[in-house]
Amino acid sequence: MSDPRDPKILGTFLHIAHEEGLIRSTSIHAGIRAPTLRPHGDIRNDARCGFEIIRARDLDRLGIDGVIKKIKDRVGDSKVYISADIDVLDPAFAPGTGTAEVGGWTTRELLSILDGLVGLKVIGADVVEVAPIYDSPGEPTLLAAAEVAQSLLALMVQTPVKS
Repeated sequence: MSDPRDPKILGTFLHIAHEEGLIRSTSIHAGIRAPTLRPHGDIRNDARCGFEIIRARDLDRLGIDGVIKKIKDRVGDSKVYISADIDVLDPAFAPGTGTAEVGGWTTRELLSILDGLVGLKVIGADVVEVAPIYDSPGEPTLLAAAEVAQSLLALMVQTPVKS
């Protein structure tokens, strides 16, 4: 059985943030497709911690506009921090990550989803899991990460949040 506080497990910081009362029930994971250590337990723990999940393949059913709507409906008027894990992209588009999983989104799909989040109160963001040593010679992962970062900055500029 895995310990959600184990620092070797990705997402531990989110579990700890929930335990410390820092996460509201307006949080969402989008593009999830990786196997879980305890499939039922991990999904239940995400729900207990206040996270809704949009799986990568939900994009096929919902479309880009549907994913945007689910995200916006979930976060509502809350202040938002977006952590863009580059491995949400399929390894065909971003091979330079330590946790590549097939079946991810295209770069265009992710950028379109981010563009659709205009109006959210984004107070901060990051792009994580970029591992240049695993990238291919054309550096598609680095290029994708730079575009994602630019989109995140644009969201913050387009809708400034007053303190």
